[in-house]
Amino acid sequence: MNQPFVVTEGRTFTKVEEQMIWRKPASHKTSQEELRIATEIKNNWLDPEMKIMNVLLEGDAGSGKTQLARALSDDLQLPYTKVTCFADMDKTDVFGALLPVVTADDSDDQELLEAIYQTDSLQDVLTVIENHFQIDAFEAKERLSKLIERIDQDENSTIVEYKFYPSEIVRAMQKGYLLEIQEPTVIRDASVLVALNSALEPNGLLNIPTGIIRRHSDCVVIITTNRNYQGNRPLNESLRDRVQHAEKMDLPTIDVMIDRAIAKTNFTDRDYLEVMAKIIQLLDETAKANAIKGVAGMRSYFFWANSLKQGQDPLESIFPKVLYKLTTDETELKILQDALEQSRLLTELQQVKNQQKFNQGRKISHAEADQRNILEEAENATLKSEIFETETSTENEDSDLTEEASNNEKQPEAATIDDEATRSDSEAESTTASLDEEEKIGSAMSLDEMTEIDKSKRKELNREIRETLKDTIHAKEGTILHRPVINETAIKNGQELTQKVLPEVESLSRVINDLLNKEVSNDFSSGKYYGARFNPSHVAYGDLRNFDKKNPPSEQPSLALAVRVDESGSMLRDDRIQNAKLAAVALSLFAEKTSIPLMLYGDSADLSQREKTSIYSYKEFDDSYDFMAAKLSTMKPRQNNRDGVPLRLLAEKLSQQAADTKVLLSISDGQPKALPDYTGEKAKQDIQNVLADYERKGILFIACAIGEDKEQLRSLYGENNFVDISDISTLPQQLLQLIARFV
Repeated sequence: MNQPFVVTEGRTFTKVEEQMIWRKPASHKTSQEELRIATEIKNNWLDPEMKIMNVLLEGDAGSGKTQLARALSDDLQLPYTKVTCFADMDKTDVFGALLPVVTADDSDDQELLEAIYQTDSLQDVLTVIENHFQIDAFEAKERLSKLIERIDQDENSTIVEYKFYPSEIVRAMQKGYLLEIQEPTVIRDASVLVALNSALEPNGLLNIPTGIIRRHSDCVVIITTNRNYQGNRPLNESLRDRVQHAEKMDLPTIDVMIDRAIAKTNFTDRDYLEVMAKIIQLLDETAKANAIKGVAGMRSYFFWANSLKQGQDPLESIFPKVLYKLTTDETELKILQDALEQSRLLTELQQVKNQQKFNQGRKISHAEADQRNILEEAENATLKSEIFETETSTENEDSDLTEEASNNEKQPEAATIDDEATRSDSEAESTTASLDEEEKIGSAMSLDEMTEIDKSKRKELNREIRETLKDTIHAKEGTILHRPVINETAIKNGQELTQKVLPEVESLSRVINDLLNKEVSNDFSSGKYYGARFNPSHVAYGDLRNFDKKNPPSEQPSLALAVRVDESGSMLRDDRIQNAKLAAVALSLFAEKTSIPLMLYGDSADLSQREKTSIYSYKEFDDSYDFMAAKLSTMKPRQNNRDGVPLRLLAEKLSQQAADTKVLLSISDGQPKALPDYTGEKAKQDIQNVLADYERKGILFIACAIGEDKEQLRSLYGENNFVDISDISTLPQQLLQLIARFV
């Protein structure tokens, strides 16, 4: 092993001293300060005038002072020992003390006497002595006689023997160790460390009761102290002057912090670690600037990163791992949290968290997999490969789907419960999803009934909008929500849209449902409205939609989806609105088939002076899927777009959903622009405020750009929130595969 800084070649150590030489763990990362100090000591080791034997490391707690002192023990190959100073330390703690001598015989006698007291006869006493000392009967009698004699002498004697026990400082000086003196600035009596002045000289001497101790030529003293902390005092000038090398220890650079955290915790996600390192540095600076006495250092960073590795949410674990180590005072916590808010680092951390979900999809633990009886093959299966397999079979299924559609046209009446009850479990599993628009007429509600429901619901939704926008720049702008009005033409158009995307939806949802089926129990829940399978004859409604769910109501869905479609005038170009309609229909069918909570809005702006923003509520989370494709067929290019309004409305409702992952998908072809001045920096700031407000609540924003303003949208939403859909003809397929990754 290459050790270029060794200064003890040829020196022989005892086994104990060899064990005292520190060994760098695999997680140790050599710092520039360590290289600088070790080089200085090595280069001047043989120079009697310029020899560096006293080093000062001054810096914040957690900046690596003690770690550096130990590392130098390995570099120099010197036994390591330390002394931790305290406020009431005096000269006896520096040099040592005279203490009463306790002999080994005394302790043995005491132990033997305790045993003898438990006996009842002389023979029992002798037996105890034989067993205790492992001797024969004759020797036991002699040992008992000597014990009695010694007890008699002790009772008649008042002489107490004392011995000088040297301190660890004296021992290190005498034997030539690397000595770390920790926190000398906490000592109240300034004269205590002055006593060390002569010892810190290269040929220093210590005058102790047993004689004079000369400093060993190999002894290196490392003084480590915090600065500007409560209870600390300035380091004595005469002591500081005897230091030949001093280092100001601050938090390392971001890259060094990341490397050390990876080595220490084996957590390798550099995106997370970089943001977390920036947060630690910001909190450290804020605490110093506001005289907050706590510490945000490397130790906090390591344990915070380790908690993330163990699956804890970093936005929650930051409190016990970092913030509460700094302070628990409410006023000081408010200062620190305000600094984090202004820096947007917590938002950036949430973005990294969302990006991990975006890249990895949904994962479950081994314990959850065992509990749900999920096979390893299904758990490790990748969606891409599954999609690839289903795509190869799509052509073969086209003819079957066409035939099925034609049969549905000939038989528009809904199936009865008795018919459905005779179907197999696998066929009954997604009855709702197999109903097309024409079947839904009469099976759930009529158009007139839906119109009445929409009328009353529209008033409630408009009240919610006013409440959500109350404290925003849109509060005084006219925002009105509409529910789409459909007729027979819309129903026909909806059927045409459905037929275009149905093969892709069927193919992909079959894969997803197959994976989901492995996540639910095989138990049959008879007479219940939930379970892996259910008995349709016990369901209150004949449409089989209300309670046909694979997961019980108490289980949390893996995904909730909110979709926003830009209905500005520019969507007229290049069939953008038509492809957006197809994508919306495909997503709604897919959500219905896989039981994903879905909300879908369209929006425009400046339709009139009274109506600055127009919201088109095609589906709320609590809406059924009745006439869904027909509603979406009414989308059309209108006027301008005020993106911040629909994004905030959707994000607010999405944040209230109970789901592991919450995705907000924005399909748009251009930058925000609305009268009188909603454009440029104002619009950008508004949108980024929405992202900042709701990314902290776990919302993952994905902007799907389908127009020429892609780079502007990338800048507006951020790299982590942007998807480039260059070929809009494949928009439905791309969005389906994108969303399926989160299920």
